[in-house]
Amino acid sequence: MLGKQRSGTGDAVPTSRGERTGDLLTTVIDLLREVGYDRMTIDAVAARARVSKATIYRHWPGKAELVADALRQRHVRVHFPADTGSLRGDLLELLRATAAICTADADLMQALIFAMRTSPELERLIRHQVMPAGRVASTAVLVRAAARGEIPPEAGERELFHDLAPALAMSRILGHGLPADDDFLTQVVDEVLIPVLCYRPDRPSQS
Repeated sequence: MLGKQRSGTGDAVPTSRGERTGDLLTTVIDLLREVGYDRMTIDAVAARARVSKATIYRHWPGKAELVADALRQRHVRVHFPADTGSLRGDLLELLRATAAICTADADLMQALIFAMRTSPELERLIRHQVMPAGRVASTAVLVRAAARGEIPPEAGERELFHDLAPALAMSRILGHGLPADDDFLTQVVDEVLIPVLCYRPDRPSQS
């Protein structure tokens, strides 16, 4: 059950449901790395996490929902930069976190892109649940910057910004096989992200 875990002596010891759920979702990520989405089974997750299949199915209807939840929790837990006091500093921390995830999860991302082509349900869940969760950090950065007066309030609604940060990191690391070091990240922040956020379209002159 999610409320018990095994000690080194084999005895069940109490633990919180949140902790056990976190352990189970970590197991899901580990298995995705090892065998991929298609070969990963609920049986394997249950055996590795030492919970029953019935326990898993009480919380998740199927494999796609379980995987989507694991990915969503990973985004929220890992990808949340601290408030540095400035938009530039926050963006650098945001990109560092993004680059770290892309580097650590390169194999996982590639496997999931392939799996999304063969599983419409997984594709739907990732697009509608996982990807929005990945914007939690970038949205927080923009809200703070707007409150400081560094960017116009409407900048947070620019889809281009939310797509640029992860796309540039992924292209650098996965596409070109190059490190996303601070020199590269600083260039992205100064020459791409800040100009996009500070852009103000010309207003038509009034006759």
